[in-house]
Amino acid sequence: MTEEYTTLVDIPVTRQQIENCTFSHWYPKLKKHTPKTEVIKPVPSEFIRYLEQDGIQLPEEKNVQSFYTGDLEHNEDNDYSDWEQEQDESSDEDDSEDEQVQQPKINPLVDFPQFHQQLKDVLERFGAVTPKLNWSAPQDATWILPNNSMKCNEVNELYLLLNASNYIMHDLQYAFDDCVDNEDGQTTDKPEFELILRKWFDVNPALEFRVFVKDGKVVGVSQRDLNFYDYLSGLSDTFKDLIDEFVEDVVVPAFPDNSFVVDLYIPRPFDKVYLIDINPFSRKTDSLMFSWNELANFDAKSDDDYELRLVMKNNTGRFACKEHSENQVPDDVVQASLDPNSIRELETKWKELLAMQNKEDAEPATETTA
Repeated sequence: MTEEYTTLVDIPVTRQQIENCTFSHWYPKLKKHTPKTEVIKPVPSEFIRYLEQDGIQLPEEKNVQSFYTGDLEHNEDNDYSDWEQEQDESSDEDDSEDEQVQQPKINPLVDFPQFHQQLKDVLERFGAVTPKLNWSAPQDATWILPNNSMKCNEVNELYLLLNASNYIMHDLQYAFDDCVDNEDGQTTDKPEFELILRKWFDVNPALEFRVFVKDGKVVGVSQRDLNFYDYLSGLSDTFKDLIDEFVEDVVVPAFPDNSFVVDLYIPRPFDKVYLIDINPFSRKTDSLMFSWNELANFDAKSDDDYELRLVMKNNTGRFACKEHSENQVPDDVVQASLDPNSIRELETKWKELLAMQNKEDAEPATETTA
């Protein structure tokens, strides 16, 4: 008796296809369908090095108050207890040794002051922004901000989000690694990086959709936020009509590739479609409620209608995990990431707890008799 297995379909992607999805490549032609955005290109090489360096070095400007660079006010929630003072006294020698080994940290006020001021100017003009690089937004790093979103009201929040994001690091170091026209699957060639600052506006996550386009035809649409919203199913036909018209009349004529993945936002009263992003039609892009084999095997030349997949009440358990939860960390670690001394303190405390646990495990249990 033989078992049947599904063959993994190859979905090749080229460097040019990745480049075509760079924000500044498609934004000029589709600007009127996209929320208000500032594209800063190119960005200083020092800024890229700043994002790639270990730790997070926030600028401390004179006469500028920031929640993130002010003195930490100790309370019951953030007090490290009695061992803190002893550790501070014993760490002086360690600090002097570390300074001899560590490379100097990049400081925005020193290494790219004009770019730093440019970011502040955009924030002053827009009020609040959400950032992204050429392809990715730091959605995985929202845990580091108090508002638990990508809304940045000050420049230090921009730095925190971008520094803490694995998605941003992928753009910086691995954007072309899986391209078929790279030797050995890797390339040392770096793209021209850009920073996109989109004016913040409140989005209803239930009305965001990821649209998969193959050979110029929609082959599948998935709900972006994988939570159950009971009113969506009754609007399926409305969404499909709006998506079909927008993709066919607006995106396909303007985009150089026939296959791509587009993120759309369709707010009430459902009379306008906003273009949020364009991604390559490849396994690099999250297929959400589809499998890439399903999408790749769909015959775009047939008359078969595609499926708009929504999270229904009977399959909520399948998507119960909070998005990007694997990237979230305790508040102690967030605070420690802003201060090298705190990292050392956190490490020492952790070692003390482990030592106490090992000691307790090593002690023989005592029996008591009634």
